[in-house]
Amino acid sequence: MKFGICTSINNISALEKMGFDYIETGVAGVASMSEDDFKAAVQLVNRSKIKCEACNGLFPPQIKLVGSGYSEGIMVDYLKKAFHRIVQLGAQTVVLGSGSSRMIPIDIGDGRNQLLNVFRVVGDIASEFGLIIAIEPLNKAETNIINSVKEGLDFVTELSHPNVYLLADFYHMRVENESMKVIMEAGLTIKHLHIANSNGRIYPRSVDEDDYKEFFKALSVIGYNARLSIEGGTENMMADGPVALSVLKTLYNMYT
Repeated sequence: MKFGICTSINNISALEKMGFDYIETGVAGVASMSEDDFKAAVQLVNRSKIKCEACNGLFPPQIKLVGSGYSEGIMVDYLKKAFHRIVQLGAQTVVLGSGSSRMIPIDIGDGRNQLLNVFRVVGDIASEFGLIIAIEPLNKAETNIINSVKEGLDFVTELSHPNVYLLADFYHMRVENESMKVIMEAGLTIKHLHIANSNGRIYPRSVDEDDYKEFFKALSVIGYNARLSIEGGTENMMADGPVALSVLKTLYNMYT
């Protein structure tokens, strides 16, 4: 399994020094960079032994995916620019969380079907760039659709798109009190993972502080060995990062 952190691309050398395998940064931030800033980001990645293999934060809040604010033309133009940039940073997997963008307005009766159609378009554009989309279930405080891995699995199964898969986020699963056993039901439909201590959404600090063991046990059952990114807060990345990495490697090795 590969381990990374969700953070600014400017921290790539720090992650390399700490022993992480890749960095995960935000698509919207990369898409909004000036040409000079983007060239500088490419140079940072090219100088590093690790790459930006995964990206999150696909859509900025102003791009709506459902309802009257949705424009397929605007979305497609944005995606093509964004994907063109992130593949230059080494991206392979793109997380589609974007809770504000996918929020279903209360006056929309067929929001689920609209979102399915949008995901299909996103998958089609991703295929042009050789990218995999990982749909991220988010807890109910962040959005009002796809709030569990089970719901995400239903979406991905119904969509049946070769470039659209599922993400399991330990933090969101814990907030929603979702059983880790759903991971075994989803199997390798899961193509990416996020994790944080569910008490405070911070970097993991010890093996036993949360329900990590059940998470890793379920992952071992399905034979998952792709990427796992820490997505949480820290006041000192250089201090907390190595501790978290050690915790995650210990947990992974318990069940392999």
